Amino acid sequence: MAKPTEPMSEGKYRQYSGPLRIMLKAIGAGVGLYCLLMSSGLFAYVGLNYISMQLNAIFLGAVLVSVFLLVPAKKGAVRNRAPWYDMLLAAAAFVGNLYIAINALNLMGVLHLSATPLEIGLGLMTFALILEAVRRQLGWIMLGIGLFFFLYLKFGSYLPGMWRAYPMPWPIAVSNIYTSTQGMYGPILTIGSGIAIVYVTFGVIFTFMGGGDFFIKMALALTGSMRGGPAKTAVIGSGMFGTLSGSPLANVAVTGAVTIPMMRRVGYGAPYAGAVESVSSTGGTITPPIMGTLAFLMAAMLNVSYTSIAIAAAIPAFLYYFAIFVQIDLRAARLGLLGLPRHELPSLKEEFKKGWEFTIPLLVLIILLFLLRWSVTLSGVCAIFLTLVIGLFRKRSRLKLRFTKLVDCQENAFRDVLTVGTVMAQAGVVLAALVVSGLGPRISAALVALAGGNLLFLIILTAIVCYLMGMGVDILAAYIILAALIGPSMELLGVPMFVSHFFIVYMSMIAFFTPPLCPAAFVAGAIADTNPFRVGFYAMRLAIVIFLIPFIIVYDPALLLIGSTGQIVQATFTALAGVFLLSVGIEGYLFGGISWLQRILLIGAGVIMIVPEAFTDFVGAAFGFVVLLFHWWRQRASATTATL
Repeated sequence: MAKPTEPMSEGKYRQYSGPLRIMLKAIGAGVGLYCLLMSSGLFAYVGLNYISMQLNAIFLGAVLVSVFLLVPAKKGAVRNRAPWYDMLLAAAAFVGNLYIAINALNLMGVLHLSATPLEIGLGLMTFALILEAVRRQLGWIMLGIGLFFFLYLKFGSYLPGMWRAYPMPWPIAVSNIYTSTQGMYGPILTIGSGIAIVYVTFGVIFTFMGGGDFFIKMALALTGSMRGGPAKTAVIGSGMFGTLSGSPLANVAVTGAVTIPMMRRVGYGAPYAGAVESVSSTGGTITPPIMGTLAFLMAAMLNVSYTSIAIAAAIPAFLYYFAIFVQIDLRAARLGLLGLPRHELPSLKEEFKKGWEFTIPLLVLIILLFLLRWSVTLSGVCAIFLTLVIGLFRKRSRLKLRFTKLVDCQENAFRDVLTVGTVMAQAGVVLAALVVSGLGPRISAALVALAGGNLLFLIILTAIVCYLMGMGVDILAAYIILAALIGPSMELLGVPMFVSHFFIVYMSMIAFFTPPLCPAAFVAGAIADTNPFRVGFYAMRLAIVIFLIPFIIVYDPALLLIGSTGQIVQATFTALAGVFLLSVGIEGYLFGGISWLQRILLIGAGVIMIVPEAFTDFVGAAFGFVVLLFHWWRQRASATTATL
């Protein structure tokens, strides 16, 4: 089993000085800025258009060169210089992508169905380099997935029965992954070279100018003095930070260093504090308005607008955080935990006066995306520009606006998308192999047959596969592969594609905090100095809603805002009530301690109330009301007896 993936911090990269350091800075900042400006469409207004395949080749070449020079091939490798073999791999990556960058127009302009001998050699070499880059960053499982699908594309014709693929000679096989517009340089990588660069750059610059610190302090000022206040700060602050970064592990590392010690200080146990941060940070991936890179990738895969993805994700994200918030509040009440002293907390009024300007880029971004419906990349570039202008007029950040610092920001943003770039290039190969070989429909038919045509059995099988895949690979890769492999099987049994893709995303993200792998729990456990598996088990309790919602939306997608206004309103309010009952049952406390029988009844009532049907809503509400009324009466009677 692969070891938990940790955020690729500066300490995990080689550190250079001299010409090699300058070269890497130029690659990161230069190519990052080039991709940002070209993909935004700004140059189109002066008649300068770009070829997406060419831009993708430049981007992937820079990514692979940076990975081989920065990321050691194994633990314990030298970290102050590049070994000869990594220099050779970087040179090979440059050559393989330079060929596409030079010839992109010709390759896109003709029906190029068969690769030349030179292209076969360059294509196989570039694909092998992608696999090695993925292995260095995400481990052997991801490498194995990419290699399996390519081998199936080439040799699947030798398999028996339903698994036999179409015969695929080397020139055609390599053409599909290397010189076509649907392989490693296809639409999936376009998300990395465009949207990912833009929004990661926005997140880096926004944080560098002080925006991240502003939101953390605002969250602390709002909730820090409440009972269990630091945990509530973690929920709000990490959710805000997470929707910008889109990286659960980086989010845990950055915000957890602040929130976990504060939670421990007021009395939360170390495993519980780590769990709060793990689930809060992971939730940023599914929280509008930005949702990291995932929402943009979903929009591309589904061929819908980004705004439709973000709007549909709003209610499930709110329910997710509402459940966490209720549970940490009830635990604080049960344990008698107080908040931090008011004099130690920042003033809400003062902090808002210091940094209210940071709300402007986010508000403008929302207006451009949701109201004016500007392109996603151009909206992001405008948000970056606004952030820089705000920094120019703020005394606290004006001194940071030096050219060298901005170059460092762009370089850091490019480094943050190294994993995204290699994963998306490999995912492009996987998708091409699935389409050309016909493996996708075969797997879908096999899953439907295995489930006996029963939708419930199928989604249980799908959930297991999503969880297992999410354990071993990056969530973006898991989503891309599973959407192509499993999504069609759900559609065969009547589940809309829009719903099946949300199901896959939610089930895949569970692996971030669910043992045995639980990488977010490992990072939080290291900060809290506690057992990561205990962190993971607490995290599963806190994030219980995300285990239920995927199954519920399959049968009734009202929570994704699909349906009539009445259905959506009913589903939302009954789901909120159900989440409250479920959280009370899990924590075992409301007006006082709750017996195990009452907890089981409340959990059951909460679950069936989340299901958006009138009958289940009525039954759940009736059971929940009776149990809570009885609990309140018992607590009141006990309090009266104690005072006599």
